[in-house]
Amino acid sequence: MCKQTLGFLLGALAIILLAALPVISVFTASAIASSLGCTLDEGDAHPCRFHGVDLGETLYGMVVIGWFALGTLPIGAIALAVLLLAWIIVTVQDRRRAKAGPGPAITPPLC
Repeated sequence: MCKQTLGFLLGALAIILLAALPVISVFTASAIASSLGCTLDEGDAHPCRFHGVDLGETLYGMVVIGWFALGTLPIGAIALAVLLLAWIIVTVQDRRRAKAGPGPAITPPLC
């Protein structure tokens, strides 16, 4: 795989991960609360004991952070679309450059 393509794929993965972090936080808090048998909702923090430590406030915070997904998911989708457009443009330019043959300037090799 070409370094350039790998860079675009890693960029896309980073965008997807960052955009989905609030959703991942909600799912993680929900899984922890259900495994401990605790009540979890956005209305209030409920006590949730684990080895003598109350995790209720932390789990509540993790669920409320999920509201950031209203902003991060659309921004991530836009960033992903821009990255895809940039990848398409660069790929088309590379193919045209390869089709035209070597010119007076030294062109980098294609992948």
